[in-house]
Amino acid sequence: MMDDEELRNYFISILTKGSKSNTYKFALARFLLEYSDKQDLGSIKNKINNNEKEIVSFSKIAEKFLKYYWHQECKYRIRQNYDPNNHPSVVKVIREVFGEKYIPGYFSSMPREKKENAEEKIRERVFGMGYRSQVVPRFQKLKGQPDRHPFYEWDISSGHLEIKPEALSFFHRNYTILTKAVFFEWSKFLEKINTLPRLIAKVQSEEVRRRSLTSYQSVFQDQIDCFYCNRELDERQTHVDHFIPWSYIFEDEPWNLVLACQQCNLRKSDSLAGLNFRNNLINRNRDYQKEIPELRKSLLSLDADNNWVPVIKHHYHNCKEYGFTVRDLP
Repeated sequence: MMDDEELRNYFISILTKGSKSNTYKFALARFLLEYSDKQDLGSIKNKINNNEKEIVSFSKIAEKFLKYYWHQECKYRIRQNYDPNNHPSVVKVIREVFGEKYIPGYFSSMPREKKENAEEKIRERVFGMGYRSQVVPRFQKLKGQPDRHPFYEWDISSGHLEIKPEALSFFHRNYTILTKAVFFEWSKFLEKINTLPRLIAKVQSEEVRRRSLTSYQSVFQDQIDCFYCNRELDERQTHVDHFIPWSYIFEDEPWNLVLACQQCNLRKSDSLAGLNFRNNLINRNRDYQKEIPELRKSLLSLDADNNWVPVIKHHYHNCKEYGFTVRDLP
């Protein structure tokens, strides 16, 4: 039986040294931590005293895998492995069930039928007997070391994990620090195959409720026409829009905000506008950066030497490369 220091070193080695062709190990590590954290400490002590393992069905893990990857795939378009033409099974399932052009709202408002369909397919294809994806058996393997199972045993045919009581206690007591390590290593892996901004924040996030942008209307109070259709704005139906979609840029910086009428904003949704509008955004920022302090500060955050135009062009091009639709607007 390993002590806490040995368990910690083994867990960190899984994250940093274990063989990984995709991100399943990080997802399973996150699940083990979250599941253990929700267990009652008294119940865990009883399991230790009775040497009783915690039985967790693959269906329960599949439920969490869907939630983790739904946000990363549907919301943020994060690539999960090195081969862009060979997606992990969980990503294939999400695209199969929801469609590749799916524009999501919130995970919590997902139709129950689709959610259950996706969970069942993930259970079968990621954890089932008939598929080669073997994240559960491989998770605890370290290259060049004897085959050890310090955290759990498993039964593929019965479809469950058996978390050891000492591991349950270890994960429960070290939840915060180990979760930070999981997110850090997960993001570091993704940074090798993605050029998206704010990856760590995206990996950590789930049901992010975007804050109101109403206050930014006063920043651009001299803009009286819709940025897209040039119709005069009705004050009661003026929307503040992220020109480059929020799901990509993941921040509310004035350089990327424009005022739009309700019709154009709803039509554009979580998409890009055409290249001519990108050029208009650059011209707007150039024209007003000296007059609007908030805008000037925002542009300097892109590039301290005020050479921000290539940065905006890069974000626009990269956003398209990651599959965000270009919407036709007036």
